[in-house]
Amino acid sequence: MPNRLPIWIIIIISTLIVGVTGLLIYSIYQLLAKSLKEKEYDKKSITVIDRFGSILPYGLPLLEGLQNFGQQILPDYPFSLMSLYKKTLMPFVIFYVTHPELAFIIFFVLYYLFVRVKSPVPDRPFIRFNVLQSILLFLINSLLGATFRALPIEFRMSLYGLMLCNTLFWFVLSTITYSVVKSIQGKYAKIPVISQAVRIQIDNNQT
Repeated sequence: MPNRLPIWIIIIISTLIVGVTGLLIYSIYQLLAKSLKEKEYDKKSITVIDRFGSILPYGLPLLEGLQNFGQQILPDYPFSLMSLYKKTLMPFVIFYVTHPELAFIIFFVLYYLFVRVKSPVPDRPFIRFNVLQSILLFLINSLLGATFRALPIEFRMSLYGLMLCNTLFWFVLSTITYSVVKSIQGKYAKIPVISQAVRIQIDNNQT
């Protein structure tokens, strides 16, 4: 397409946007850490910022799930639901699909800021747990999506293929919704296997 920007320009712009966002988050956390340190704040307590800051990373696995499964099955859902999807999430999904490099940039930024042992961001266990869990959900969604696309197209378009796609879609949606609700409540999610793997990873980093 002649009107589309070159890929290297898109990568630079995406990197700058994510970088500026990361620096903004880092600055906010530095100010927060300074104020909390002055008040001798317990880092294990969960603040309002922790709760809502833990919601944002789940946008990555949500977009990945909508790309892999939602686009195929949502047109078969009631018109009202499809209309709501078009007005809310669809523009983000289209941007996500047309800029696949953005997912990897966000992935590495999240990993660098929140998952690494020597992270520059002040240690907030609740946010770290949810960021790591969202990354794991993103990787699982990517693997499931790649596996589903590798199946023969005849199977994918058949009744059983659509049933499988629906199952995977609702698995993605339910795990993310559950995690977001728990984040708002200020509680740790307990997704079988996934949450346990996250806790094991965090414990290994602390030892």
